Order: sequence, then structure tokens, then C-alpha cells
Amino acid sequence: MPTPTQLAVTRLLREVTGEDEAWAAAIGPATRLDGDLFLDSLELAALAGRLAAAYGAAVDLAGYVAGLELEALLTLSVADVVSYVDSTRGTT
Repeated sequence: MPTPTQLAVTRLLREVTGEDEAWAAAIGPATRLDGDLFLDSLELAALAGRLAAAYGAAVDLAGYVAGLELEALLTLSVADVVSYVDSTRGTT
């Protein structure tokens, strides 16, 4: 069962990519932003902006991603984003 944060991240991913509900239904915790969804830098920036708008400026996905090593960036998953959002908000 997806968590509320995972549902929100999936909804925001759908918004920034313009994909349909069937696409979003296939997203799970292990789905990688780069390797599976092929998000480009503009979509990642848009996701960061929407997360900040939804959860407050403390959720700085762009800053978080900027601090990642290349391997971590390439394997960044929906679960990683959810974990980051939840930990920033103090909900984990």
C-alpha cells in the first residue's frame, strides 16, 4: 500500500511529465527517476519546485540531488525521494 507521500510524489511526477494515469499506476518505490522514468533536468527541477510548494521550502530536492554522487543520482528512486521528503518533514 503506497504511503500518502508516495502517492503525492507520484501525482507530482505525473504533473511534471504530462503522462497519463496508466503511466502513474506503474510507478512504485523502486522506480528510478533517471533509469526508468527518464526524467530530464527540467522535469527534475519542476518536481523540486512542486515538492517545495506542497511541503514547504525545507523540502529542497534540488539541493539534495546536487549533493549526490553520480551513482546515487543515477539510481535515485521514488522511495529515495519519499524518504527524503518524509525525513525533512520529520515524519519518519
